[in-house]
Amino acid sequence: MKKVLSTVAALGLVAGLASTASAVEFKMSGKYLVEGAYLSDARGTGMDVTEAAGESTPSDAYWLHTFEIKPTMKVNDKISMSSTIRLADDTFWGNQGGGDTEGLGMATGQSSDNNVYVHTLYMDYASPIGKTRFGRVPTGGYGTNFMDFDKRGNRVMWWPTFLDKPFSTLFYIEKATENTVAGTANAETDADSDTYVARLYYNTDSLDSGIHYGYTNNMTNVTKSDRKQQLSAYGKYKMDNLFLNAELTHFFGEIDNDATGTPDSDYDSWAAMLQVGGKFDALTPSLMYFYASGQDRNEIVANGGDTENALGTAGTGELFEPLYILTGRHTGMLNNDIFSGNTGTMSTAGVHGVVLAADYAVSDRLKLHGAIGWAQADEEQLAGQDDEYGWEYNIGAAYKLLDNLTYEAHFGYLDTGDFFNGAGNTPNITENVYLLTHSLTMTF
Repeated sequence: MKKVLSTVAALGLVAGLASTASAVEFKMSGKYLVEGAYLSDARGTGMDVTEAAGESTPSDAYWLHTFEIKPTMKVNDKISMSSTIRLADDTFWGNQGGGDTEGLGMATGQSSDNNVYVHTLYMDYASPIGKTRFGRVPTGGYGTNFMDFDKRGNRVMWWPTFLDKPFSTLFYIEKATENTVAGTANAETDADSDTYVARLYYNTDSLDSGIHYGYTNNMTNVTKSDRKQQLSAYGKYKMDNLFLNAELTHFFGEIDNDATGTPDSDYDSWAAMLQVGGKFDALTPSLMYFYASGQDRNEIVANGGDTENALGTAGTGELFEPLYILTGRHTGMLNNDIFSGNTGTMSTAGVHGVVLAADYAVSDRLKLHGAIGWAQADEEQLAGQDDEYGWEYNIGAAYKLLDNLTYEAHFGYLDTGDFFNGAGNTPNITENVYLLTHSLTMTF
């Protein structure tokens, strides 16, 4: 409670200063989301689609909420400060287990010390050589929303001005870990993890596109050299009432374990998304295919096998939710948003997914959504395991009660495939599952 009061007081002080100092302009936006969910098969940590012989998987119902404010202080024409402060971040009501760990464990709602935190805090400076940004910045969106996350990172960013439109560029350095460890002869060894990124954009009225190159030098384990590279390209094209979105990512690099005698291994994985659709008056249909390579169970990384898992432990990303269950935030299946790691074998197995969806605007206030999806694993994780995740069916509606107040209701049903039975001779029985959610979102 003290942190809440101190935060409000600080914002009031800033607003007061802004009202008396003509050179400072203060603005604030934000949102409050309250959401209820019911999962037919769960154990308090996300969806559980299997049950052993003689066992009945329980259901789970819960409420959670998120409240964030985004103050911006424009000092002058060249300098501004921005922040995102979260007073609740997917915080469960009661003692629900699990939860988003981005807020230092605050989502469990068990500790008052974790109810407020600064998600982002950064300064923009319009320098003579281009805009620069310093601080803890949002790192989620790039290109399409495929494999995009609601994360933050500590970066120094620069948008130079040496290219003319339709081209533009971005360079940044991100510090993931700052660390030193004691080396030999009383010396200290660099044990940092840093990422260096260069991006090139090409934007016109009909095409938004870009290329991303990232190099991560991870030295947190000083007994090995871990260098991972990422090359991504995206395009979002609009022509009359048709649109096409695409993104392709390749991870590559190497882990040198010579210091420990462990065999070396490489990074070598792919992920891609392709969506085509159109807007015909009130109807917007689309067809999507998405893919992420899985880890070959015979490629034992510890013994020098390549790291082929494109999804890692994070999944397809919190911002990518074409399906309520398989990629939804409440299940922990392919999207480890609220419930992290519940079905981590799916991220390891990768995915081939197809989604046919349609949105229909009944009026300016009411919008309807429907989708049918199918998905399977890219790589089986057990000998004799089936690769099908199953068929999913979604319906949803969003109604704007006020200009800044929206109510949404969603229903998803997953006809699960036999992937979740494990190997063919296991006693588990795959359950068909469903998910109900409804939410109220207020923006300001």
